[in-house]
Amino acid sequence: MKQHTLLHIAAIITIGLSACSKQLDEVDPNTKIAYSQLNQNNLPLLINGAKLSLTNNNAFYLYYAMQDIMSDDFQSLTFPNYEGNNIPSNDGTVATVYKQPYQCIANANVVIQYAPQFPGDSNVTAALGEAYLLRAFSYMILTESFGDVVIVNGTEDPKSHPARNPLAEVNQQIEADLKNAADRLPAYTNSTIGSKQSAQLLLARFYLNQGRNDEALTMANNVISSGKFSLQSNFGDIFKSSVNSSEAVYKVNETSTSTNYGMPAVYGQGGTGQAGSGNTWADSMLVKSYEPADIRRSFFVRTKGASILDSVYFLSKFPQELTPSYVVCRYSEAFLIVAEANARKGVVDVTTYNQLRSARKASTINNTDFANPAAFLAAIEQERRREFIGERLRWSDMKRFGKINDWLASFGQPTSHVLMPLPSRDLFINPNLAQNADYSR
Repeated sequence: MKQHTLLHIAAIITIGLSACSKQLDEVDPNTKIAYSQLNQNNLPLLINGAKLSLTNNNAFYLYYAMQDIMSDDFQSLTFPNYEGNNIPSNDGTVATVYKQPYQCIANANVVIQYAPQFPGDSNVTAALGEAYLLRAFSYMILTESFGDVVIVNGTEDPKSHPARNPLAEVNQQIEADLKNAADRLPAYTNSTIGSKQSAQLLLARFYLNQGRNDEALTMANNVISSGKFSLQSNFGDIFKSSVNSSEAVYKVNETSTSTNYGMPAVYGQGGTGQAGSGNTWADSMLVKSYEPADIRRSFFVRTKGASILDSVYFLSKFPQELTPSYVVCRYSEAFLIVAEANARKGVVDVTTYNQLRSARKASTINNTDFANPAAFLAAIEQERRREFIGERLRWSDMKRFGKINDWLASFGQPTSHVLMPLPSRDLFINPNLAQNADYSR
């Protein structure tokens, strides 16, 4: 279900559930039901509604990619404000980054409020677990983009003008939601369904970004030891909506009207039969860092773009499909989290690093190849770039590896531009929302 009554954080509106029994998960349902008409049979469909809210009928690619374009992995003529790390507050895409996660949160909140009425119902419990998972992921998007944000639980006065909650409070909610998800979700069976392992892997990512390395290690090792996944040679299958790849731990799919939507619309080379503008390309030094036999190297196309005189490298691992697929977390991340968390604890252990490299047909290394943990961390950072390019992880990585301030300075931008501006429309509606530093209202 796509929630027909939107929950704007600037002026919170009471949640109205738009649906009929067969169309509860439609984007534009033609009937509405009251909260009191929910039951345990249609409740799981609200999870589909939360996912539709997150994707907003082919909008997810517009904000899934933006922080990667801000990073050192890409250059873009199509998105100059993001490329230059100086986004105006009236930018349409930044408004989408802000609004769509809150729409997902609104649907998740309904499930979280309603599900406790049916203790012991396994289907309802699973829906509740995925609601916590999606709410946590939505808040992760919001905090990574904006820092302090308003926490919404669905019980607020619709006429209130809430101020932003401190980041520490939002992080507490993210952690609690992911723990609740891990406790309620079943073990992995399909990448399009929330699982215990998807919550654990997002927790591992969350802990790593928080510098809580022991906890990151525990969660990542839980995913690896679950026996539910395996590293595969068919790398491209991870990103196909029609394939339940054993490497895709959790992904969100959406149905579009054209194969020109999704990630190829951002990163594609353009031209006849090819999605994209041909104006957003990968960093050439990064592409050249792949070894010749590395299976990931083949997922770049070197050609001229629409407005580019020289041949450049376009990322092609995201297929053109009528059902674009967005990977939220995948198995290889657990391997690199284990390696990084150990290194940040002062331990050089190349075991999981080599396991991933071997699966990608790249050379392996020895512990003694690194003079110290800092040298190993540098190798891990580069491996993360090769593995996750285009998957909205690089911006957080640049912060964690201490690269972000120099990167912003290279564009003449203040360090506060590590965050995006809040949309000017929301600031106008809610005077209690303060703008992020060094942006205008």
